[in-house]
Amino acid sequence: MHQIDAIPTIETSLAEPNTTTQEPQHKYMREARGDLTQGSLLKHLLRLAGPIILSYILQDAFNIIDMIFVGRLGPGAIAAVGVSGNLLRLIGVFSLGISTGAGIMVAQYLGARDRTQAEHIVIQSILLAVFFSICVTLVGYPLAKPGLLAVRMVDPEVLTLGTTYMHIVLIGISTMFLSMTLGSIFRAGGDAFTPMLVLIFSTVINIVLDPLLIFGLWGFPKLGVAGSAYATLIGRGVGVVVLLYLCWTGRAPVSLKSVQFRADLTEMLAILRLGVYSSMQGFWRHFSRLGFLWVIGPYGKTVVAAYTICMRLRILVMNPGFGIANSVAPLVGQNLGANQVDRAERAARVANILGAAIMAVIGAIFLVFPETFIRIFTPDTEVIEIGTVYLRFLAPTFGFIAFSLVLGKALNGAGDTFSPMVITLGSQLVVGLGLVIILSHLIGLNGVWIGIALSNIVQGIAMWLWYHTGRWKSIKIVRRKPKTV
Repeated sequence: MHQIDAIPTIETSLAEPNTTTQEPQHKYMREARGDLTQGSLLKHLLRLAGPIILSYILQDAFNIIDMIFVGRLGPGAIAAVGVSGNLLRLIGVFSLGISTGAGIMVAQYLGARDRTQAEHIVIQSILLAVFFSICVTLVGYPLAKPGLLAVRMVDPEVLTLGTTYMHIVLIGISTMFLSMTLGSIFRAGGDAFTPMLVLIFSTVINIVLDPLLIFGLWGFPKLGVAGSAYATLIGRGVGVVVLLYLCWTGRAPVSLKSVQFRADLTEMLAILRLGVYSSMQGFWRHFSRLGFLWVIGPYGKTVVAAYTICMRLRILVMNPGFGIANSVAPLVGQNLGANQVDRAERAARVANILGAAIMAVIGAIFLVFPETFIRIFTPDTEVIEIGTVYLRFLAPTFGFIAFSLVLGKALNGAGDTFSPMVITLGSQLVVGLGLVIILSHLIGLNGVWIGIALSNIVQGIAMWLWYHTGRWKSIKIVRRKPKTV
């Protein structure tokens, strides 16, 4: 894990700041409520986490509504959109790398009061997002059908509809890359409220367009599954335009009004070096889920249904953890950029306690009333019985999941993206999938549930132990030159 020391440092002349120019910048950050280097850490966490959590809940709600509309087209349409969505989420891993790297660097430069460099990083991340989205389109478009075949989608209807859906989304994949990158930049500047409002606006557009384009209402063309894809692109695209407008008109945590629009390969590589491990971490996480399904599949569709429902509940439970985790990253980043290491450490500690407490309480509720939650999704008694057993293994690990989420993001905010990736790889693939395969042969289905639960515990403890080595404190993203006379 010592490879984190290889991350390049960025030289800035901040050792002796000009107070005449720094105070207006500091005042601007206060007015924008984006200065996380002073004030109550708990208030900052709650102010950032609230909109992020609501955004996740809103996105989950939209996915359900979208599936309701698509569901009226038949099971083939549901399968096509569902499987295509999983493949597209794997592609989204590339966007995660850019958004993570950009967020880390922007937060630390803002904390160091170097707005010029922060804004320069924003331009580089936008250029990277556009470049990589074009590459993904060119490579992914011809591979859409082979990708569906690779996951055994051989039904002609599913294959045709899924290919069409993926082709449309891939053409406009830049909207995904830019929305994730811009959202991360706003949060790095301490503003999680604006991305939430823009997401609400985009989602409303998407929900309105869904029935119009899917079913051809009010004179719109009847496009079926393709209509769902177009609605998603239009809604997301409008959101991107709004965020870019705010950046270029000086109404964002960073202003791009006077930034030179040019490519800087050095800074682009710095963003990618920070973000590439986050992309790999996301990939290993998704890959392990596919591995679990590979083991569970032979047990039959009832077990797969129970697993799917419990994983949906797990995602809903993780929303508070995601919100707090994504709040602590800019807090740690800005304070380390301001050379306030102790405050950065306190921020991580407060966030970890808050996240673990909330998720542990939710876990306790799930442990006591598992059947109640599973019945929301299905009346099938066998699915409920199997899901209840799994949920009782899973629920006690929610606190450990919080450790992994919050401390992993705290490490990211410090510039350590390599260690969380290694821990995820080891705990989810080596330990988790390894135990699931071995224990399923030894003790049957319960071995699968035990293996998954143990992987969560191992990942949480490993993340806690690595964080407490304190090595993240020595990572330098912003380096101050020595004072010269």
